[in-house]
Amino acid sequence: MWNKDLMENRISLLAVFALVVTGVCGSDQPNVLLIVVDDLRPVLGCYGDSLAITPNIDALAHDSTVFTRAYAQQALCGPSRTSFLTSRRPDTTRLYDVHSYWRRHAGNFTSLPQYFKENGYHTASAGKIFHPGIVSNHSDDQPYSWSETPYHPPTQAHKQDPVCLGPDGSLHTSIYCPVQVEEQPGGSLPDIETTRYSVSWLKKWGREAAAQPFFLAVGYHKPHIPLKFPKQFLDLYPISSVPLAPNRWLPKGLPPVAWNPWNDLRWRADIAALNVSFPYGPMPDFYARYIRQGYYAATSYTDSLIGELLATVNHLFPDTIIAFIGDHGWSLGEHQEWSKFSNFEVSTQVPFIIRNWRRRTHNNTAGHGTYHHPQSFNQPEYSGNGHSAYEHVSSRMGCESVPPKSVKCSKRKAVEYSGLVELVDLFPTLVDLAGLPILPQCPKDSSQVRVCTEGMSLSHVVQRSLQTLNSNTKHSTHRSTNSWDVMTNEILINPSESNKENSIWSIGREHMAETTGVRHRDHTVGRSMPLSVETSKAEPQQMHQKIIDLLETERYFKPATYAEKKAVFSQYPRPGPTPSRNPDSDQPHTRDVTIMGYSIRTHRFRYTAWLKFNNQTYRPDYKHIVAEELYDHKTDPQEDHNVAGKRFYTRHKREVYSMLVRGWREAVRYS
Repeated sequence: MWNKDLMENRISLLAVFALVVTGVCGSDQPNVLLIVVDDLRPVLGCYGDSLAITPNIDALAHDSTVFTRAYAQQALCGPSRTSFLTSRRPDTTRLYDVHSYWRRHAGNFTSLPQYFKENGYHTASAGKIFHPGIVSNHSDDQPYSWSETPYHPPTQAHKQDPVCLGPDGSLHTSIYCPVQVEEQPGGSLPDIETTRYSVSWLKKWGREAAAQPFFLAVGYHKPHIPLKFPKQFLDLYPISSVPLAPNRWLPKGLPPVAWNPWNDLRWRADIAALNVSFPYGPMPDFYARYIRQGYYAATSYTDSLIGELLATVNHLFPDTIIAFIGDHGWSLGEHQEWSKFSNFEVSTQVPFIIRNWRRRTHNNTAGHGTYHHPQSFNQPEYSGNGHSAYEHVSSRMGCESVPPKSVKCSKRKAVEYSGLVELVDLFPTLVDLAGLPILPQCPKDSSQVRVCTEGMSLSHVVQRSLQTLNSNTKHSTHRSTNSWDVMTNEILINPSESNKENSIWSIGREHMAETTGVRHRDHTVGRSMPLSVETSKAEPQQMHQKIIDLLETERYFKPATYAEKKAVFSQYPRPGPTPSRNPDSDQPHTRDVTIMGYSIRTHRFRYTAWLKFNNQTYRPDYKHIVAEELYDHKTDPQEDHNVAGKRFYTRHKREVYSMLVRGWREAVRYS
């Protein structure tokens, strides 16, 4: 047994020791920019999509950690956003639809921006961050989450207006909706207004030179349907160059309960005119191609706006943590499905990119990408070829030619992490990187716990990626002879197997540039917290060794561990075993949910158990399996063949089902 008082004394002594020999930098807290894109699957150049033209997000990725296997907890906006903004899973928030507010319905859980606000940050929001309506109490979770009134673009009120030109020459409410911006109600589009507001906000904050750090969240609507975007972006994707989904057929052995009949598309004028039979009628190939073209064009439109935002941040606040995510994926004809509303890979996988902050002088912004943003879309001069949106590409990225796709010829690759991660990991990761007090892991019943996480911090991955990025960058900042070594030791907390609520000290390694932060980390959920200490010129290496010697005298030290997930989890509700319009099997009200599809994704398999579900207790009946799906990604990466009933996979199915029942707490390994 170890002595808790002794441990606390050691922590206090360490903190005091560090402060005595170094100076505390009160302005050391980094700014944070969170970018959330609605319905965005990883159709990005930095994720290897050969069709996508997304140079600005790609440029961000080149200075960042790109999580190539990141997953949402539910493929629906409201539940997913509430989940990652509270770091709780849908069964904890009890939100499977868009008809309740978690603080009243499940518990007074602290949100991500609220946590930063309560720890000294000025928090601001523009565009879609929380899902609107009752999900965020018709107020974007005010007064809890934000330091000022969230901004919503006025033109969002015209989201469903009939402004889409049809083949008959009339205006309709359609899915496919390229437009002339200046002709739109309000003379603009929501994401353009959100970008302008955000850029203006950043410039104002820079002029005022506020000492308080900011947490700015910017939410983009596109490529959410309707696919409404400046028509010039169609020029980037000639319809003849847009391929159909390679697996655009109903999967073999798919149980009816798993099917997403894309009800939210069927009522739109252009889709209704196709007279597609319900529920399995396929989209005609010619129109499937148009929807795919519109989705890619809308994504490039959003990318161009993000370029303007990133250019402003890079210029004014280069030492900013940037997180970029989609809230869930979107089917583009795979499995004969469209939209989200399922547990398939294409619906649950999301882009997840984090750029860590670097301490620099004001004149040194080396290592960051250069972002291009086009002229404003509702200005008369922006009326030429769609390629003008990307006529300039960052020379830093090693490219010689001008076309948009030249951004992919970069000589320096982004750092990719192929381990399994989840959107619930975002909250603890940003907290850790910003140096705020760590989040404890949620107990099994956390309804009365305001602050905790059901995710895992990924800061150790991001920090190691920063080492790689810096080592690959030719231009490096000058370091004085008295600064810490490039690879400096980090003080960690290592979980005790006998009592994981308590922890023990150990030593690890991480990179620190120019200054050092003495950190403690709880590797049960992989978090660390800097004490914001600056290096002293008075023999820091010797002082560092003294701290190590002090810690190593204690008999309970163990080697540091790093956490990695063996599996990630998603879920989707259904009102019954077959597709239906009423109740809507794509977006059922919680009171109508009788079946819950719990899906586990391991490194090799995706297994989904459709279980009987009690919508009063919010609990599944693991003994009552309605249907099963099992996809072997080793031989079937597109999830086209359900092998749940194959004898060869009996043992594998039993193993992943056992992991599913044990849940996310048991799906972490340490190394």
